[in-house]
Amino acid sequence: MNTGKQQKPVLTGQRFKTRKRDEKEKFEPTVFRDTIVAGLSEANGDLEVVTRFLDVAGSRLDYRRYAETLFDILIAGSMLAPGGTRIDDGDKTKVTNHCVFTAAEDHAAIRNYAQVFNKLIRRYKYLEKAFEEEIKKLLLFLKAFSESEQTKLAMLVGILLANGTLPPAILTSLFSDNVVKEGISASFAVKMFKAWMAERDASAVTSALRKASLDKRLLELFPANKQNVEHFSKYFNEAGLKELSDFLRLQQSLGTRKELQKELQERLSQECPIREIVVYVKGA
Repeated sequence: MNTGKQQKPVLTGQRFKTRKRDEKEKFEPTVFRDTIVAGLSEANGDLEVVTRFLDVAGSRLDYRRYAETLFDILIAGSMLAPGGTRIDDGDKTKVTNHCVFTAAEDHAAIRNYAQVFNKLIRRYKYLEKAFEEEIKKLLLFLKAFSESEQTKLAMLVGILLANGTLPPAILTSLFSDNVVKEGISASFAVKMFKAWMAERDASAVTSALRKASLDKRLLELFPANKQNVEHFSKYFNEAGLKELSDFLRLQQSLGTRKELQKELQERLSQECPIREIVVYVKGA
């Protein structure tokens, strides 16, 4: 008689499932990049073909996980390192010539690219926030791009602000010291506002700025020693944006008026002599 202990059955299926569940999927942005670059190359600059490719590819590629890589390629042509340098600049097989930065420096051409982003984000709504973060990042990287690339990005941002694909809040990245002190923020803003106002009238633009509480921050586009209404007005007037110059002057005037009203209310509540109040108002 066999008195040895019987072996317990091994639940191989269960063990396999546990191992599968614990296994982490590799993060392979370069594999994703190669697929996107190849697809764009086959499109050969035809943006309708590009749109169809991106629409279909989203059903088999993980856009959610590789959103930053996707937008880097569509705008700059390759993956970007921190600071904005091209990771694959030395290997042309990993870079596409079909992107915003290689498009013609022309409003109509950039507008066509804007439509690619509009359609992509409408199709894959979850990309909306990732796209906002991408643009905010690129605005911080402006120093790494050529003047022509900055111009094209400014036009793209202006058009996307006009059609509502981007919210005005992304413009806070332009107030960063590293792009303000070199005059890049102001230059970029002028080109962006021109593109925005080519799509929408000035009142729509200023209304959007006011709703985003950016109307009082426009002077921050300039270094501290140039943050005054006179410099802003001269700069924007010379760029052909008198509407924004007038808007800022009005905002400053309204701000001064509100401060005056507040001060008067405080003095009246303290029962200051009328003579002191008259002197204060004349001085203001």
